[in-house]
Amino acid sequence: MKLASAGFATMMGPGRRAHAGAPARQRASARKPGPAGPDLSVPHFELVQPDLFAGSGGQPNCWADFDNDGDLDLFVGFKADLPNRLYRHDDGTFREVAAELNLADLNDTRAAAWGDFNGDGQLDLYVGFSRRSGIPNKLYRNDGSGKHFTEVGRAMGVDAVGETRQVSWIDYDNDGKVDLFVAFRDAPNMLFHNDGDRFIDVAREMGVDDPRKTVGAVWFDMNEDGRLDLFVANQDGTLNGLFRNDGTRFVDVAHELRMDADGRPANFGSNGPSVIDYDNDGRLDLFVAGYGRNFLYHNDGGGKFTDVAAEAGVAGGDKATPSSWGDYDNDGRPDLYVSSYVDRPVNERDYLYHNEGSHFRDVLPPEFARRGATHGIQWVDFDGDGALDLAMANNNPEGHLSLYRNLLPPERARRSVQVLVLDGKGHHTRAGSEVRIYAPGTRKVLGSRIVDTGSGYCSQNAMPVHFGLSREARIDVEVTSLTRAGRKITRVAKVDPDKLPRRVLVVRIDADGNRKTT
Repeated sequence: MKLASAGFATMMGPGRRAHAGAPARQRASARKPGPAGPDLSVPHFELVQPDLFAGSGGQPNCWADFDNDGDLDLFVGFKADLPNRLYRHDDGTFREVAAELNLADLNDTRAAAWGDFNGDGQLDLYVGFSRRSGIPNKLYRNDGSGKHFTEVGRAMGVDAVGETRQVSWIDYDNDGKVDLFVAFRDAPNMLFHNDGDRFIDVAREMGVDDPRKTVGAVWFDMNEDGRLDLFVANQDGTLNGLFRNDGTRFVDVAHELRMDADGRPANFGSNGPSVIDYDNDGRLDLFVAGYGRNFLYHNDGGGKFTDVAAEAGVAGGDKATPSSWGDYDNDGRPDLYVSSYVDRPVNERDYLYHNEGSHFRDVLPPEFARRGATHGIQWVDFDGDGALDLAMANNNPEGHLSLYRNLLPPERARRSVQVLVLDGKGHHTRAGSEVRIYAPGTRKVLGSRIVDTGSGYCSQNAMPVHFGLSREARIDVEVTSLTRAGRKITRVAKVDPDKLPRRVLVVRIDADGNRKTT
């Protein structure tokens, strides 16, 4: 496909641009209104603190406000012999603090997930390594306001060993405590039930100890029965799995739903899955990146799906690895970034698919094509201006770690809203909850999102969900939480995004699905 052109600048820090003249002229030219106005589907981004966000070797990356100061921070895991990094965000500027907080592991890091495992209001971090690193995975307990992390993996029973891939903090049994799922490429997957003072592996008895070569996974309530189900993306020709949560046990229904990629050769396989309502019909769909081809499973309702990747224009990609959805131009339709991995230092082929309603169009900017991602991709509004920014990690020897600021015009950036779903105590324990927005006073769906259960290559964020809006207006917001009594809907009517701090609506929901307002 022909690539769209885009203008770029380089951010040296808040408000400081290097070589600002030429990129600014390019941006002005690219955005010069024509007869139908500027084409805002053409992406425009600029690098943020490129001297800080630099170097190759990055793999998982995930965002969370680990120090509870109101700014999202970024953790990045690296290949062997390169220290992991934690970028603390303070008032628009990032600083790398992993070593001083006890998080700078030098082992080959393949997975990372933020979650509040003990429900104390401090976000903790689980880090997964490759088997060749020779060490077990680690659970870092946040000891308060992000001042120090203590490793408690063995004490909590989650010091697993293997070629770790996706890890997710989820409450699979709706008991109000956060459980832990760990996927492996070389061993049966593990599901740790949170017993309060320790975790117990229940994968075998629950039926999710998949022995296939899992490299990606995501949780969502695929049949809307009030329980989180599990999709696993498997490599080397092994079939994918979709484990339906029946309460007392999980059952793999991928084959009967034709979602297992049956019949593919041994050199094909699936990688980074991601959940989204791409067509704004109110149901959550599933995209699966892969070697050989991608899948886009449209949710037809009733727990049934249809693969529409080819007709939508997103089936391509020889070695697609991670995927991530975000409405970068705030037109009300989520767009898709897909990165490809290659095992040599060349320019891999990435895709930025703009959602045009009936199909997707590749608009990858030239700068993205030159730098690429290979692994970590995260859409995030880190600066709170309403427009989604982009963090990318590349583990090739000549790759880059990059943070890009979205240069969407302010009037368009304001056409957005974010929703942060927390539990009744204000803690991050609601992964898998669903958020929908509607035209006010109607049942017209404007968008649907899921609170992150695994995304952007073997990572999990703890952050708000973002919606672009086709026009500036009030909206109705509904949060569907999963409880022991089933799916419970919390409704907040006539929300005015312009009156929200940083355009973020905070919704607190207790274990019974009731909204807490104090």
